Amino acid sequence: MENILTSLTTVLSNVLESAKRNVYSLLIILPLLPITSCQKQKPGAQITRPTPATATSGPRPPGFPPPVMNQPYPATGVVVLINRKEGWIEINHEEIKGLMPAMQMEFWVTDKSLFDNVKAGDRIDFAVVETETGEYLTELKRASNKSR
Repeated sequence: MENILTSLTTVLSNVLESAKRNVYSLLIILPLLPITSCQKQKPGAQITRPTPATATSGPRPPGFPPPVMNQPYPATGVVVLINRKEGWIEINHEEIKGLMPAMQMEFWVTDKSLFDNVKAGDRIDFAVVETETGEYLTELKRASNKSR
């Protein structure tokens, strides 16, 4: 009987030592998980906000003359993203005749209430005006069936 108790004591002692090592390992590993799973942003890194493209921001695409300032250019596209707080919208637009080729870009709006009747994914008609400080949407609405 004494041998059985000694054997059981030895087995239990080994199991407890193994469990302690596992607990110590977990105590070391667990605090390191948040460090490795979450990346801290660099102090200088910030979210980049779009800025209106300026009329003097470099060469124009081939076949597109300099824009007429303060003239509305009608256009059609699909809303990608709306940033109501900052007042800009990202649109994947078709060619804007006399202004720019088809592309996806952000536009500032002159009035945030223009966002009230559109959402991401909507096909839209809009008017963009080129000013000295950039390009702004002055009109924005869901596209009618005839412009599809």
